[in-house]
Amino acid sequence: MFRLKTIDTIKHFIMYIIDNKRQIERINSMVPLRKNLETFEVYYHDPSTGEMWKSFFPKGYEEHKGPKLLRPEPLPKSLELQLEICLNSSDDSDAIGLGIECSVKPEQWETILNLLDKNRSNYLRSHLNTFINHLGILDPLSALNDIDTTPTEAGLSPEKLKQLKKQARMIKLKRFLRI
Repeated sequence: MFRLKTIDTIKHFIMYIIDNKRQIERINSMVPLRKNLETFEVYYHDPSTGEMWKSFFPKGYEEHKGPKLLRPEPLPKSLELQLEICLNSSDDSDAIGLGIECSVKPEQWETILNLLDKNRSNYLRSHLNTFINHLGILDPLSALNDIDTTPTEAGLSPEKLKQLKKQARMIKLKRFLRI
């Protein structure tokens, strides 16, 4: 498993800003680069750090199905590293943001749960629970409905959804019991 050098590095690295007031403060310090008026994605450049940031609605904007997220672009390529950063952050917004962003990718749910199970002892318990709750796997039909997808379209059978939901609950229980 890829591990960052220190937990302090992770704790000071902000991945997601979900609070609207904090988003506005951050956006005001950046320069807009491009806007997509169909998807309401906006890319910004932070002149003080050189980073690019993305503002978007992962679950769609038109029906206001979910919150607007602001995060650095691009994300680390490795999903395992994304989980490592967000589930060990000093701010639970990172766990919430990554959970929301991953909730719209049901084809990755099995991979995500396998990574969570493999590395569960490396994550903060509260952030692990928060991430799983926002991933939507505990109520998969509702999560799929939120993104206008059926289990069949996502390539998930009813049995597979039941198995993934059970796996998510077991991960939470194992982490609680420190197993």
